[in-house]
Amino acid sequence: MTVKSFNVLTLAVLAGLAAAAGACGDLIRQDRSPVVLVVDRLEGASGASGTAGTFSGTLQSDVLTGSSVFSDAGRVTVRMIMKDIGASPSSINAVTMSRYTVEFTRVDGRNTPGVDVPFPFDSTVTFTVQPGSAVTQPFELIRHVAKLEAPLAALAASPGLIISTNAKVTFYGRDQAGNDVSASGSMGVQFGNFADPQ
Repeated sequence: MTVKSFNVLTLAVLAGLAAAAGACGDLIRQDRSPVVLVVDRLEGASGASGTAGTFSGTLQSDVLTGSSVFSDAGRVTVRMIMKDIGASPSSINAVTMSRYTVEFTRVDGRNTPGVDVPFPFDSTVTFTVQPGSAVTQPFELIRHVAKLEAPLAALAASPGLIISTNAKVTFYGRDQAGNDVSASGSMGVQFGNFADPQ
């Protein structure tokens, strides 16, 4: 092996180690918090007139109600637990959530956003989970704009056609020491042009 080949090999190995160390550093920073957030309940409620506010574990999202389009609400219940069971939580362990993402998938594996399922989206929400208590927080689960885009827009003219999806909602925040914390939950969402409420 020539000196030049050895130098190139050494540089390649060092670059690989640096990349791996950087990735590990991100993982360590994301997992430094002494608490874990647990999603106890994830629910949705149709925004359709007459049914708004009725939450359940599976959402029937009406893409068209009369001649109007409504967004659908979500509601999450979150609590925290200490990673070290013997540790006593303090106010520095409180976690303030600042944003969330919603991603849709189908059981049949057809998951192209804007073709088979609605586009994923990122939005903001602010609430704080204190040690020793659970928090229930509403948020927007299905945006009305999603009902005006493919593939949901086609359902308005096709009563009886339903797209069944799973919605994964991930909430992101930080504890009061600045450590990143996240928690996820999933629920079923069925999209269709359902009968209008009376």
